[in-house]
Amino acid sequence: MNWKKITGIVIVLAIILFLAFNIFGGSNKEENALHVSAAKVSTETIEKQLTTTGTLIPNDSQALYGQDLVQTVNVTVGDQVKKDQIVATYASGLTLKSSIDGTVTAVNIKANETDTNAQSGKASIEIADLSTLKVELSLSKSEASDIQKEQAAIITNDKTTFLGRVTEIDPIATTSQETTGSATSLKAIVSFTDETKGLFAGFDVDVAITTATAENVTAIPIEALQYDKNNQAFVYTIQKGKAKKVKIEIGIQSDTKVQITKGLEKGSRVILSPDSSIKNGKAVTTK
Repeated sequence: MNWKKITGIVIVLAIILFLAFNIFGGSNKEENALHVSAAKVSTETIEKQLTTTGTLIPNDSQALYGQDLVQTVNVTVGDQVKKDQIVATYASGLTLKSSIDGTVTAVNIKANETDTNAQSGKASIEIADLSTLKVELSLSKSEASDIQKEQAAIITNDKTTFLGRVTEIDPIATTSQETTGSATSLKAIVSFTDETKGLFAGFDVDVAITTATAENVTAIPIEALQYDKNNQAFVYTIQKGKAKKVKIEIGIQSDTKVQITKGLEKGSRVILSPDSSIKNGKAVTTK
């Protein structure tokens, strides 16, 4: 075999090997790439919300206390009373008088019996204005740090929503005893800005309070956010078909979005919910 034939055979083999590498090698490379879900970095308005549960209470109420022998009881539970109406009298000449228009919600005395309710801290008669309600919140230490007066709130009762705002915050927290031990909380009030039709005092409602807002900011889906062992926030971006670990700084976050203050630009693609198989430099392909 002369050298021309040998050269020709070598050239043909080289072409075959080149084609095989591009066909089968490229295919294997594609097969080895991890399939991931991704989203683009975008511009969003993000609202940070505190979600909690509160109790509907009357907007105004009165607890009346008496002592001694009860002479007359002029009301029963459910009665409507007017301001300055006398609801009970005592043999000593004491009279219990309502200071508000409202509904009698409790009567703990009977005529011709001695009223001892004050000894146990119980009111003789309770009256409440049930025409308007508000929501009482018991906030934990972490929740209380985010709450301020005038913050907007959404109150949900079953599938009906109402608008409201934070109107009162107690100056100090209080500790109460529960079956599991003591609990310390801060009381706050959310007042309705809508009519409260279909609501009843005593029931619980869900409350979502907007504690911070960031408008037109760089944002990513919360599923992309990761933390390393040093609590450094990072994401995996996709660059030239490979995963790249990028450290980021974050601002506020909602249930679905996270504000990015440093590290990413709009239009970049981030990997969603990356698992342990995603490493820096790993070949990836989007689903």
